[in-house]
Amino acid sequence: MNYEELLESRHGAAMAKQHLPFGWMHKKLLDGKYVNVVDLRDDLRDSLVFTEALIAEADQIKKQSDKRQIRFSTLTDSAGLYGVAVEGSYRTYAQLLSDQPAIVAQKNFLANTIKGLLEATAALHEKGIFQVCYSPDNVFSRKGDNEVMLLFHGSAYKAVNDQQELYGDSAAYIAPEVLEEGVIDERSDIYSIGKFMETLFQQSEVPIELKGVIKKATETDPAKRYGSADEMLKTINNRQSMRSSLIMGVAALLIVAICFGVYFSLVPERENIEFVKPAPKDPAEDLLDDGFDPVTELGIVDTTNVSHVDKQKMKAYEAKAEQIFRKNYTREAERILSKIYSNDKMGATEKNFMAGSHSTMEELVQAQNRLGAEAGIAETRSQLIASKIIEQVTNRLKKQMEETQKSKE
Repeated sequence: MNYEELLESRHGAAMAKQHLPFGWMHKKLLDGKYVNVVDLRDDLRDSLVFTEALIAEADQIKKQSDKRQIRFSTLTDSAGLYGVAVEGSYRTYAQLLSDQPAIVAQKNFLANTIKGLLEATAALHEKGIFQVCYSPDNVFSRKGDNEVMLLFHGSAYKAVNDQQELYGDSAAYIAPEVLEEGVIDERSDIYSIGKFMETLFQQSEVPIELKGVIKKATETDPAKRYGSADEMLKTINNRQSMRSSLIMGVAALLIVAICFGVYFSLVPERENIEFVKPAPKDPAEDLLDDGFDPVTELGIVDTTNVSHVDKQKMKAYEAKAEQIFRKNYTREAERILSKIYSNDKMGATEKNFMAGSHSTMEELVQAQNRLGAEAGIAETRSQLIASKIIEQVTNRLKKQMEETQKSKE
């Protein structure tokens, strides 16, 4: 690409326009550099009520320190106010989803968008400011990190009588009471956010924990909606935590089920053999009747004569062996279960989780057999102890994951 082609390409990019409710945003050369400019609609330029409100909002924003607020300054020419110059580089969500439709599948994109929008809204409400319209043409994404940003706040333009005409096509995202009665408050913003969330999930399945949230947020009766952005965000976080806990609980049950399934599949079946004493050919040949004493002849220990002290020693030895097995198997179980107890594994489907966990379960059973034999305890006893240890380790790892998730939120 030569220099002339580069200039032509840059000029073409600068002329590309993004549709906004109040006009069109595009790059424009001002004072020797390209900046984002919003050219207002002709009817809004001619509206004294709107232009005065725009100038007042520009002055008000200069005093705000909200990190999600886009700052702007008014632009005038010989005919009067014609637009605003925007600080920074942004694009509307409508443009973002059009340019990169697959972005909704990126990890945490939708969650961060919803969380950022509700946090920004809560900050506005503390100052008595309301956005009114959260259409994809009126919510912005900062280029580079896709942080949610807001530009024009609808409550600054409530003096405009016809809100339907003011917002045009974006009026579909505005609460009914705003269009019909001019009532602007926290619940009207909640309605518009719910409509925006519906748009985010147009190309994907709405997570089950958000379906009820969207339904409540978009109720036509304001009294049935969430009372604040903080309440709505708290509900979403609680439902997501509950879903994660449910998934981990199901996963824990699957782990235990797989352990027992693998164990019984590896242990060979025992055949029941019935021993029958053959009848002697000659009564004289019957050793039992001929004074044969198995205790003395075969060296079998008569347990009836074992002292109380010997029994205590045997119990002490068994307890020590179980203690050694518990210590070693707990360490092995933590190492093995940590392989599958991660956010990535827990977020997989049940089919993929089962497939990825099978080898780990076999390793748990093998560790149980090996450590049980080393400690000298019976298989049935080691199996019982191992199952309890697996449950304890699973609950501990589950709690650690929940605490990690909460700290990230």
